[in-house]
Amino acid sequence: MSDNRIPDRAAWIFAGLAALCAILYLPGLHGGFLFDDQPNIVANPGIHVRSLDAQAWQQAMWASPSSELQRPLASLSFAINHYFTALAPWPMKATNLVIHLLNGVLLFALLRRIVRPVGPRETPAWPRGEWLAALVAASWLLHPINLSPVLLVVQRMESMAQLFVLAGLIVYFDARMRQHGRRPGAAWRLWLAFPLMILLGVASKESAALLPLYALLLEFTVLRAYARPGALKAFFALFLALPAIAGLAWLLPGVFSEHAYASRAFTLGERLLTEPRVLLDYLSWMVFPAPGFFSFFRDDYVISTGLFTPWTTLPAILTLLGISVAAWFWRQSRPLLALGWSWFLGAHALTATVFPLELVFEHRNYFASIGVLLAVFDLLLPTTLQAAFNRARFGALACLLALATFSLALRAKTWGNPLLLAMTEVARHPASPRATYQLGVAYAELGAYRPGSPHTVRAIEALEAAMRVPGSSTLPESGLIIVSSKAGHAVDPRWIDSMEQKLANRPITPEDARAIAALTQCQREGQCHLDDARLTRLYQTALDKPSRSAWVLYSYGIHAHNRLHDTELALQLVREAAQGGDLQFQANLVEFLLALGRNDEAAQALMNLEQRDRRGSMVREIANFRARLGASP
Repeated sequence: MSDNRIPDRAAWIFAGLAALCAILYLPGLHGGFLFDDQPNIVANPGIHVRSLDAQAWQQAMWASPSSELQRPLASLSFAINHYFTALAPWPMKATNLVIHLLNGVLLFALLRRIVRPVGPRETPAWPRGEWLAALVAASWLLHPINLSPVLLVVQRMESMAQLFVLAGLIVYFDARMRQHGRRPGAAWRLWLAFPLMILLGVASKESAALLPLYALLLEFTVLRAYARPGALKAFFALFLALPAIAGLAWLLPGVFSEHAYASRAFTLGERLLTEPRVLLDYLSWMVFPAPGFFSFFRDDYVISTGLFTPWTTLPAILTLLGISVAAWFWRQSRPLLALGWSWFLGAHALTATVFPLELVFEHRNYFASIGVLLAVFDLLLPTTLQAAFNRARFGALACLLALATFSLALRAKTWGNPLLLAMTEVARHPASPRATYQLGVAYAELGAYRPGSPHTVRAIEALEAAMRVPGSSTLPESGLIIVSSKAGHAVDPRWIDSMEQKLANRPITPEDARAIAALTQCQREGQCHLDDARLTRLYQTALDKPSRSAWVLYSYGIHAHNRLHDTELALQLVREAAQGGDLQFQANLVEFLLALGRNDEAAQALMNLEQRDRRGSMVREIANFRARLGASP
């Protein structure tokens, strides 16, 4: 009986630590929306479903602006949240927490499986594999690097994707064990359940496309001694090689195009030089999770411009190569360590390579951290209880778990208070344009734009400081104009001058497009009173670029129509904005033509919209346009 109870004890320890994880996250659920939550959720009417209308739910599935694939499953989950609790952040964050805990359970189930074929001989008194699975899964749940997929609502996309990745790996491992034991049930797991997990994962976020790669790495490490049926080659050709070739053929022309990095502060070469340092930073944060290491905004990260600029660039590259070579040679004696390291690198195959993404985000380690923790615990967790040296190893692991728990508790409490979070981010990254801007936003929201509020004064001070941070966008200047106008203060001409100078001297970023569009919106609402000629000059400066932003074009069109009373210029701009692939701007063109009474042109534009809307993401708008055209004389 005692032999059975000891493995159960590991499971109970995992359950207790998972419950602790839920408790520690509770203060963070009271925080607000942040960063990408705004365009994806708060300002995304497509997911603001209020009825059981089938068309509304169909449109909600395809409402994400984050990706060309539009991540329909994640978007649908946001719409479900909104249907029941509108734009309340707490229920959305609580949903994220439930998904995170479920992922922890799936990880525990997966690790219990994969430790069995490779674990050292265990004794009833020390079932090392069970404890390894329990401690790695619990440490992953409690690790502060995984906080943003819980408390940043939009990163549910990542946690949902990894839910199906973990389920897919369980399915794959079970199928291979059935093949090895010549038991039935392997075929449908490999050829039906596994691809279904890929599809569901990719419908949440594209990072789930790495699931077949993780399975292949499992083959080369933990399962390397197992016989491989001939059909397994066809399996990886179908689910890994062919999709990889097709995906690269689709994406690489854009990656190497002239304008791929136009809105970035770095080139492709600089990105490839910088990412090894980023990966080593991720690794150090996971192994030594001190509270001061973690931060959401990292747009001040130093870019590598050469192998010795900064000097850590080449050592970082060599360190990664050295660890990779060592893991390869250890794949027989320490297959779990080799698997962990290969999963860490594999998880960054999309985000740390040639694609023009931002350099650093913690949420990219949601799966990668599994690999690092698996490698660390496999390296340090003793195989026996007798050796005196084992106390130091147990102590090191206990310190890692305790430090991670402490850091998570501090971070979750900080994230529960938007102002405290903004102040913490600025204290850790005073050169971060986004952190300094977010502090101004936090003060402005607390002050509610009241003229006599000290928070409004602090908001203006913080936004002026953000305006002067090197590399900052025009959002601080736009925020200054809007806050001051709503509070009844005079608009300082220096703010508009600064906007114009920034727009003239560098490529236009999506943040710049949002900044200038926000001014037009504020003016339309009658809350901002800007000189039309100055605002027109801002638009002209922003569009005097090789790559013209659709958002800027459309916003300038609205400005030209409402303020300049130049209908032909407005229509020209709205048409140009609609020429891109964004269906919303094509719908905007139909709306604009209807407002002008040009019904024949509106009907033609509507026909083009219907032809391009293959997923039904604009079905409600199309029905509305049809009804209005039918009712027109």
